[in-house]
Parts: sequence; C-alpha cells; structure tokens
Amino acid sequence: MVWGGTLVTEQAMDWGVSVTHSATSMNYGILLQGFGGIFAVPLIEAYGRLPIWLWPQVITMLMVLGATLSNDWSTFTTFRSLQGLFGTVPQVIGLPIIHDMYSEEEWPRMINIWGTTFLVGPFLGPAIAGYIGAGTDWRTSFGVLTAIYGVSTMMVILFGYETNHVPEGKARSSRLASYFGIGNTGLPKGRTLLYWSRKVVVYVFKFPLLMTGMTILVTFTWPIGITTTIDNFLHSPPYLFNTIEASSMRFAGVIGALCGWAFGHFFNDWIFKRHISVWQTELRLHGVWFPVCSMACGLLTYGLTMHFGKHWIGLAFGWILVNIGMVATIVAISAYALEKYPQQATCVSAILNMWRTCGGFAVGYFQPAWIARDGIGLVFGIQAAIVVVAAVLTISPVLLWGRKRLPRVTGDT
Repeated sequence: MVWGGTLVTEQAMDWGVSVTHSATSMNYGILLQGFGGIFAVPLIEAYGRLPIWLWPQVITMLMVLGATLSNDWSTFTTFRSLQGLFGTVPQVIGLPIIHDMYSEEEWPRMINIWGTTFLVGPFLGPAIAGYIGAGTDWRTSFGVLTAIYGVSTMMVILFGYETNHVPEGKARSSRLASYFGIGNTGLPKGRTLLYWSRKVVVYVFKFPLLMTGMTILVTFTWPIGITTTIDNFLHSPPYLFNTIEASSMRFAGVIGALCGWAFGHFFNDWIFKRHISVWQTELRLHGVWFPVCSMACGLLTYGLTMHFGKHWIGLAFGWILVNIGMVATIVAISAYALEKYPQQATCVSAILNMWRTCGGFAVGYFQPAWIARDGIGLVFGIQAAIVVVAAVLTISPVLLWGRKRLPRVTGDT
C-alpha cells in the first residue's frame, strides 16, 4: 500500500497537485485495509481460507493495474483505495492459518515470522519503488508492483491449500473446488455468515482486545507517520537527498523490523520456559515493555536529529529503534490474542489489523500540520510520551485483569 511513498513528488508534478496532496493518495487505502479485514472474517469462516486468500489477491492485482494506467490523481486514488480494501486479506488470514497448521507452543514463533514479513513491506516496498522510479518513471514502478501481485497470485494457485479443519466424517472436496469455497468448511453459508458478522462486532469490544488494540493503534501510528512523511524532509535542507538516497534510507526501517523479529523470537521462548509451571496467557504481554521503550527512544532520537539538522545517521538510528518497537509490540499482542481466543483466530486477526490500519490512516492527516505548528522536536517528544503512557494505561489493566482469572486460560473468556 505504501509502495508509492517515494514517488509522490514525481506524481505531484505529473498531475499538477501539491506534494502534500499527492501523498494522501495512500491514506484511504490504508484505512480501507482495516475495513476489508473485518468484512473478510465471515467469508473466511463460511468458505474457507483458500478462496478468500486467492480471489481478493486477483482483484487487488487488477486494482494496481488500474492505478498504473491512471491519468489523474482522483482516478489513481480510487484504484489505490480499492487496492487497500481487497489487498488486506493476507494480513488477516495469516493468523487463522497459523492456528490451523501449528501447535499452540509453535504459535508465537510462527506469528513472529509472519508478522515480520508483512511489517517489513512498508519499508522495503518504497525503497524498491524508488530505485525503479529513479531509473524510469512512476508508472513503470507501479507496473512492477502489478507483476509482483501476479507472481504472488500464481504462487497461491500453485502452492496454497485449504487449512481449515473440516468436520469429522466429511471428506475434502477436490483442489479445483476448494478454490471456489466448495466443501472447504462443510458449514451452512447463510447462518455462518450471519453468526460471524455478529461475532466480530462483539469481539471488537472484548476488554482484552479493546485495550491491546489501543496499544497497537498508538504504536503503529508513529512509524507509519515517519514512513509517509520522511521523503519530504530528506529532499529538503539540510539533507537534500536524491531519489536513490531517500529510497536507501528505507532500509533503516527494514533493519529495525528484523531486529524486532529477533527480539520477539527470543523473548517468547524465554518467557514461556521461565513460567511454564504457572503459565498465564497474559505473560505474553510483558513482551511490549522493552519495545515501547525502544520506540520512545527512537522517536526522540529521530525528532531531535531532524530538529537540530544533525547527521542523517541519527534519523536512521532513530527509525531502527522505532521499528523494533512496532514489530515486537504487534507480535507480542498477536501471540497473546491468539492464545487467549484460539477459536476466534480470524476474528482476532481482523480486529488487530483494523486498529493497526486506523492508526496508519489517521497520522497522514494531522502530523504535517502539527509539525508545521509546533516544530518537529516538540511533536516527536510528545509522541514518545504518548507511546509510553498509552502502553501503561492499556497493557497494565489487562495484566491485572488476567491475574484474577484461572492460572491458565486459553479458551474464549
């Protein structure tokens, strides 16, 4: 969805709009990623994982092709918005597939791998797009994105399988039929769609999911704010980066995301082994404290470096710390939520995805004006304080609430 983040200046010149206005072409797509995930939940439960994985991928490929061929900002933004609506399904469907395929002990490790792969995307994608755009133009860059969607669609067709457990005694349908949702679940479609439509609304307001969702909203907002605005700063004094240099800066985000993966990998193993005899699901949430501190330090480093016009290494280091916080926090909360509500994996995944994308959508509208009014140093200092306070106010109540429950709770509560 942020593939074009390094191309907004060229697009602005092409369409005759301001760079700030050109950058908002991503915002509606980011918002609709959240709603698209919610809409997908009943369909995934009624028709199975595979068809709701495959066909939105096909539609998304066509939407990116439409954006590539667009001749004005409005048409381009429309196609990009629809890309977000349909293209969000892999962010949602991964958690239920992990639930289907792996044991409970393996869930945190697999969530860590899955979560890191799609959280690296917002930084790796714009870097590749910028490199291509620097050598050709933005349309060629989006043509490459269309081809990437085509390749991924073919991979789903060739290697994707239905992972949903069919009821005992019912045989699997043929592979061709499974692409169309025939025989994947063995459930009545109408009643299943209605049941899960109601269920997802109920679970949005479940106390643990509501509180941890607020944590995700805050910890995802500021990294996406950096992702969508950093090019404006890098192309301006004192940095004056060209397109290649600005695109290369995105690898700081990639490094941070991979470091967040490493932290989540070791922490989840350590916390489980240390408390295996008196295990509580809520202990997973202790995995947010270090990442939140890392994010706060990163926001301060990034903001103060830019405020005083210091070397770009400070920006890169700050961004690395911010992304360590983002990835490790989301992984910890996703592992907790799946372990807490294993039979609602699809629902939980969509809800967490919704909070994540709402934060990413909102920041593009208020952050530029906020920086212009109060200055970048103050803004990022306030953001660091918000991250810490929000984590304490949302995670601590869930930990206290968990202590009042049974020593081990893994089912619906």
